[in-house]
Amino acid sequence: MSGPLSIPVWQNALIVRGCELDNGSELLPLELHPVGDCLQCTPTSSGSMLPFHVPVCTGQTVTISWDCELSRYVVDSMGKKTAA
Repeated sequence: MSGPLSIPVWQNALIVRGCELDNGSELLPLELHPVGDCLQCTPTSSGSMLPFHVPVCTGQTVTISWDCELSRYVVDSMGKKTAA
């Protein structure tokens, strides 16, 4: 018997918690999508991605992965990786 595909606990936790974009005047929800062993989103506005406080740009894909050795998220935005 096969069930639905499951995602790693760290991905599920972040999807449930959610991410937002602070564009300076409002907070907008970001839609996270599992892609392989990462989560991705493509902001529709530039600003700061919360809860990580990482700068993001309109239309540039942001990738979030998990560092198993140090138990932390790694956010890849605008060609720069930030540990969170």
